[in-house]
Parts: sequence; structure tokens; C-alpha cells
Amino acid sequence: MPVNPKAGEQQEDFIARCISEEISSGYEQSQAAAICYSYWDKDKMSKIKDTSAKVMASVAYNTKYRGINLQAAGLEDACWPGYEAIGTKDMDGREVPNCVPISESK
Repeated sequence: MPVNPKAGEQQEDFIARCISEEISSGYEQSQAAAICYSYWDKDKMSKIKDTSAKVMASVAYNTKYRGINLQAAGLEDACWPGYEAIGTKDMDGREVPNCVPISESK
């Protein structure tokens, strides 16, 4: 179940609280961090009023998390269909699955 930022909660406080909750739900720390950062980004995006800014934020979000299955429990299920995890990568200071299209990984 998604963890939502509280009104006035700072990013680092939310991320710490969220990661703790996601780990207690059974996710590994790196996967919990990716999930929590995506929740934070989605919450920020939901507050944008200007239509063009909302579209640009949505494009940036989809590009940032392209191919990553944020609800996966391990690298085996970490990517969308048509993508596979080739190790991990650093994204904004956190480790996330490196999902690449299957045709590019060969």
C-alpha cells in the first residue's frame, strides 16, 4: 500500500519513514528506496496545477523510472516486460535495478 507524504513533511523525513515501512513490508532496502522516491515524485507531480508543467513532470517521471517495476521484490521481477535487470545503477544517490530493453542487453 502506498505511503503518502504528510502535509509539510520534508523529503528526507518522508523517505526515511517510507523506507522503514516498505522494509517492514518485506522489500530490500534498495527496492524500498526506489519505491519511496517514486511516491515522493508522484506526490509532487499531483500538486502541479499548470497543464503543460504537469505533462512535462509526467514525461520526466516516466523517463526516470522507465522499465523499473517499483513493486518487485527482487531483481528477477524488477523490470517491466520486455526489459531485464543487468545489475543495479545509482539514481539520485540510491541504488535501483538497471533495467534495459532485452534487445539492447544481448
